[in-house]
Amino acid sequence: MTKVVVTMSITDEELNRLKAHCEVFVTGWGKTGMRLTSSEMQEEISDANIVLLGYENLTEDLIRNSPKLQIIGCARSNPVNIDIACASKLKIPVLYTPARNAISTAEYTMGIIISETRNIAKSYHAMKSGRFLGKPEKDFKGSDLRPDVIWNLDGESPYKEFRGVELNCKTLGLIGLGSIGSKVARLAQAFGMKVVAYSLSKDAEKAEALGVQLISLDELLKTSDIVSVHCRVTPETIGLIGNREIELMKSTAYLINTARAVLIDQQALLNALQNKRIAGAALDVFWYEPLPVNHPLLELDNLTITPHLAGSTVEVIERQSKMIVDDVLTWIEGGIPKFVFNPDVLF
Repeated sequence: MTKVVVTMSITDEELNRLKAHCEVFVTGWGKTGMRLTSSEMQEEISDANIVLLGYENLTEDLIRNSPKLQIIGCARSNPVNIDIACASKLKIPVLYTPARNAISTAEYTMGIIISETRNIAKSYHAMKSGRFLGKPEKDFKGSDLRPDVIWNLDGESPYKEFRGVELNCKTLGLIGLGSIGSKVARLAQAFGMKVVAYSLSKDAEKAEALGVQLISLDELLKTSDIVSVHCRVTPETIGLIGNREIELMKSTAYLINTARAVLIDQQALLNALQNKRIAGAALDVFWYEPLPVNHPLLELDNLTITPHLAGSTVEVIERQSKMIVDDVLTWIEGGIPKFVFNPDVLF
């Protein structure tokens, strides 16, 4: 019987589909929350026919020392933890899950845009830290019955300190119009935003279908109230947003990044925020992860930060599980899998 080793997060439903056709062993990150070491991986997969990975690394040595390995699956949009060159040389297909977290990341992007522009996280932190609170009450059985129920308006007031801006009628500039960027465009339009985009692929047909105007990067930076980064990391896009690009932005603009940190020059963004060159930023990705405890970002008050959570939802697990298992079963039954990162090995 075909032996499958699973270290990815997978739903019970899809796991049972696999078990109906294969001998399945679940281990590693998907089971314990701890990634297997290289030696542990070797022990687990040495006689496996199929390996379905989450975040463990699959090196050339591991692949070559697993002589029965026939297909690899990776529950990620980009299987960077797998030696693709080695797998391809050995004619081993590598399955992956493109856009598995596109909805999740797009929704999250809108969430941190709103959090930053309306100071939601900052006001929450202020209250939890003891600011803007009233005097103690003996019990909590009653309520404030005044006709005008408002927070304190005199002196230091959250109503004044955390006054934000609306998204309606603002311009959102998307850098990248792929699976995530295009979904952000739709969500932003529902808020009444005008959406423009800069796309390296110059996909005019997609932009037209979305009602998005394609413009140059410089024009986007000059005219957008919010700039959100959604392009892939390539040699051309590393440091795409630097000092020059930030200088083009409005002083009232916000910079958002839920893609990859290296798309924005670290020092350029720090300087811009420290000197109030732009209104603020919201980041879910960083140049060092975890973020060092002494990083200068933590000292800023014109910034919303979260620990790389944009792709973390229950639905992402459900989606990646079905995508991988569908393709594995298709391959077992002699068909051609749909999502193959190195498709040339199939022919």
